[in-house]
Amino acid sequence: MFQINNIRLLRFTSIFSLGLVLLGCSETETRVSEPNSPRPVKLIDVGAANDESRLRFPAVIGAANNSDLSFLVSGRVEDVLVTEAQDIQEGQVLARLETRDYENQVSSLLASFDIAEEEYQRALRLLEQDAIAKSVVEQRKAQRDVATAQLDSAKKALSDSVLTAPFTGVVASISIRKTEAVSAGASAITIIDVSSLEATINLPASIVAQVPSREDQGALVILDSAPDAPIQAVFKEANLAGDATSQTYRVTFAFSAPEQLLVLPGMNATVFIQRTNNGDSRGAVNVPLAAVQSDASGEFVWLLDEADMTVSRQQVAIEPGIGENAAVNSGLKAGDRIVGAGGAYITEGAKVSEWQ
Repeated sequence: MFQINNIRLLRFTSIFSLGLVLLGCSETETRVSEPNSPRPVKLIDVGAANDESRLRFPAVIGAANNSDLSFLVSGRVEDVLVTEAQDIQEGQVLARLETRDYENQVSSLLASFDIAEEEYQRALRLLEQDAIAKSVVEQRKAQRDVATAQLDSAKKALSDSVLTAPFTGVVASISIRKTEAVSAGASAITIIDVSSLEATINLPASIVAQVPSREDQGALVILDSAPDAPIQAVFKEANLAGDATSQTYRVTFAFSAPEQLLVLPGMNATVFIQRTNNGDSRGAVNVPLAAVQSDASGEFVWLLDEADMTVSRQQVAIEPGIGENAAVNSGLKAGDRIVGAGGAYITEGAKVSEWQ
């Protein structure tokens, strides 16, 4: 009986082991078949390229008109009449030096001029009476001219002791204080014109020639601090002396600050400009940069065969440029469907499904 039970136990063990093996094979087959299931990918329809494509570049805001004002004469500051961030008008007095010494100088030279002028006029009257030599008259005239120049110089120094605004704007910074002694030419007050601003970007050599120079092609400036308030800008100038290190060129766009938006020099922004494609690009199509793959053989995209929902590698020729989209000159046509995202994980002939 004991032997019979051992035989039955052995048979049961064998059958159980065989079942586990078959179950394992079934699970293995299931796991192996999973990679053959369609891979979800984002599919996009290829569209014809527009005549213009949008480019974006980081920018720094600057003032089109700014001035670092200084006194042209030295002296002690009598008064500072403005504060930082204050709006000012053209011709407004911003600060002044103590003027007593300059006023005294003007008074003294004015007296000297009056004497010289009187002596010269007296010499002219005597010359008419032939009672004085002509050389004496010329000497008196020279003395009068010297006195005139000295008086004008003193008046100019008195005028330069007052600092006025050369244009309407805002006080950016003040470097002087009341009763402080300042030297001629030392920075005193910096003002900027915030009504006329600039956005400066650096463009690579391959793009700078395609930057628009006509107002109707336009550009947009979007501040990092106000992303929902685009500002219309126009091309102003391009510096054709490129930076030797970065191989870029400085390009400037001008714009006026909206009334409801505070825009100050030094702010960061993004400039969106329109690049007009050349004649060779008229047959091009636009695809997102994310759809373009590359390897040693060049650029390619995954082209969808809608009949069996498989993809195949399609070589493409990309037009040089910078932007959110790539202009494909050959290899695709409008209406083709390609993989727009997830192409890095696809192989030739892979079956895909549209990711929702």
